[in-house]
Parts: sequence; C-alpha cells; structure tokens
Amino acid sequence: MKKKSTAVRFNGLFLFSYAAGAIGTTQTIPYLVSMGFEGTQKGIILSGMAISTLVTQFLFGYLSDKFKGCRWFFLISFGVFFIGDVVLFGFRWPQFWYLLAMISLTGGIARTWQGLEDTWVLQIDETKPVYSRIHAWGAFGWAIGSWAAAILLNWLDFPVIAVLVFLTSCATLYFAWKQQDAQRASGKVVKVADLKELVKNKAYILLVLILLVLFGMGTADMYIVVDKVMAIGGTSFHVGAKWGLQSLMEIPILLVGDKLMKKYDPANLMLGASVLFGVRFVVYSLIQNPWWMIAAAVFQMVTFPIIIISSKLMIDEIIPEKLKSSGQMAAMSVYMGLSLLIMPVFCSWLSEAIGCDPALLVVAGFAVPAIVLILMFKKARGPLQNQSQNSLRR
Repeated sequence: MKKKSTAVRFNGLFLFSYAAGAIGTTQTIPYLVSMGFEGTQKGIILSGMAISTLVTQFLFGYLSDKFKGCRWFFLISFGVFFIGDVVLFGFRWPQFWYLLAMISLTGGIARTWQGLEDTWVLQIDETKPVYSRIHAWGAFGWAIGSWAAAILLNWLDFPVIAVLVFLTSCATLYFAWKQQDAQRASGKVVKVADLKELVKNKAYILLVLILLVLFGMGTADMYIVVDKVMAIGGTSFHVGAKWGLQSLMEIPILLVGDKLMKKYDPANLMLGASVLFGVRFVVYSLIQNPWWMIAAAVFQMVTFPIIIISSKLMIDEIIPEKLKSSGQMAAMSVYMGLSLLIMPVFCSWLSEAIGCDPALLVVAGFAVPAIVLILMFKKARGPLQNQSQNSLRR
C-alpha cells in the first residue's frame, strides 16, 4: 500500500507541476511579442534564464546532497517559481529590465524544481523502477497546461495565465507536502570539495557535453521553431497547440520507457533519438503551414522522452552514491544553463541573418557532434554489464 500511495502522489505531483510549468513557459514568447519585443532584444530577455538556471541548479543539488533530502528544496524552488509567474503574467509591465529579471527568475528556477523532482523519484527505492511512467504524468500535465493556456487566450488576456498557474501550483504544493522525502544513506557530510569527483569522471563529462548539444537543439525548438510558426501566420493558439501535442506524443514512450531501458543500452537509444532529432529539424525547415508545424510534433515521440529518461539513468549509474543529487543537478546546470544562455540570442541572430528555414538546417546539423560524442561516451564508459537493468529492477 505504501509503495502504491507513494507512486500515486508522485503522479499527482508531476501532473500538476508540469501543467503549472507549461502554462507560462509556452506563452512566454507570445507574451513578449504582444508587448513589442522582437529579435535580439527578445533573445537577451530569454537568455537571462541561463544565469538563474546555472546558479540555482548547482546550489540546490549540492544542498540536497548535503542535507540528504529533496522535498524541502523542491518546495522552496517551486514556491519561488509560483509567486514569480503569478506576478509576471498578472501585472503587465512592458519594461525591458523588469521582464529580464522576472523571466530569468521564473524560467531558471522552473528547470531547478523539475530537476529536483526527477532526482527525488530516483532516490526512492519503490519509485525508481517506475520513473518513466511517473514522468509520463508530467508530459500529460504539460499537454493540459499548454492547451488550456492556448484555448483561454483566444477569449481572455494574459492575466488568465496567472490564474491558471495559481490553481495548478496550489495542487502541486499539496502533493509535494504529502510526499515522503528521498531515502538517503547516512554517513559523511558532502562538502564542496567532493564535487571534484564529478570533474574527474570522463564518462560523466562526455555525457554532459552530449546533453549540452541535444538540449541546445531542444532550446532551438522553443525559439526558432516558434518564431517560424508566428512568421508563417500562426498565433498563440498554434504555439500552445504545438506544445500540447508534443507533450502528448511523449506519453507512449514514457509509459514503456522502463522496459526499453531494461532491454536496450540507454546510450544506443539516445544515439537513435539524436539521429531523429536532426531529421526533425530538416522537416521543420520544409514546412510552410502552421498546422503542419503542429503535426510535425509527432517526432517528439521518438526523440526527447528517450533522451530525458536515458540521460537520467546513465548519470545515476556513473556517479557515486553520495553525489546523486549534485551529479544530476550539476549536469543540468551546465547543459540547461549554457543552452539557455547561448541559444536564445544565437537563434534570434541566426534567424534574422539567414532566415528561419536555413537556421533550422543549421540546428539539424547539431545532431552530428551529438552522435560522435555518444560513441566516445560508450567507449569511455565501457561494457554496460546490465547496470541499468539492475538499477531498474531494484
């Protein structure tokens, strides 16, 4: 009964937290456009999230290991996100520095609580084997949040986003408060100096570089692809619909992800997903209708969910027990933080310089270094020896 109730609470937590995250995140670009921000200026505002991501993910990951728990740090980070998003969308103020500060805070801290949420599940013995299925509830929540925001914005203005975030955040905090904390082994207190073990781990560094490239492509999907949707006649509804369908496409793979990771080497699955990620951006460059851009979200099924699940499990396998939170969050601070720092400005500049379609082909080319790095990672890691299978069966 305890095992079932723990998983059920995580299902509810992922459902409502990802719905809250999607509601504002998917409408950030249309929100900025509605206030007259375009091009590089918009890119600078969105890049501000990178600093917040780098700092908060590293800090909260270290504190989670130091104090051997995730629950309180999730509650704090989600609470900051919740208040920030309600203020951002509830009180419209088209000032550059204000928007830079608020979007930097809410966007960066959102990546932090998402990382803590994943780490939390992976550190409880009874929920680690069903991590992928629990994450499917997050994809479902993201789809609901995206569609709800898109539909309501057809009739109402952006303050409705603040109302939706408030309601879904209250439900999130309820499930988080009721959930048990991560099960951490007692022992030596983790110090900052212990983090050097991560830097010395060649396989870990290669995996972080792989994810930096792949998340750079994912960030481009948030910017160049959305810019193209708007440029070819799309509206905030089309943007929300695109995000909603992408999230729904993740659910089938997430529901069977645990079985896939038992049967196949996660690195091989990531390799295949990287190839299809490149193909996806080539297809984006060929489409000239916003509805077909939405339809192309079907590629999400065989790309991002595989990358997310395989990366979390591979990081968990190659780092020491005492650094489980730090290893996950430090990796995220680099591959998410740097991609958020570089890609918004790069995407805005590239789209203006050569146009959306050529820019999408440039991003498609990112798949090549990702594939090379994955092959190098497999060599550095050595034979799998059923590590992932054993970890999932525990």
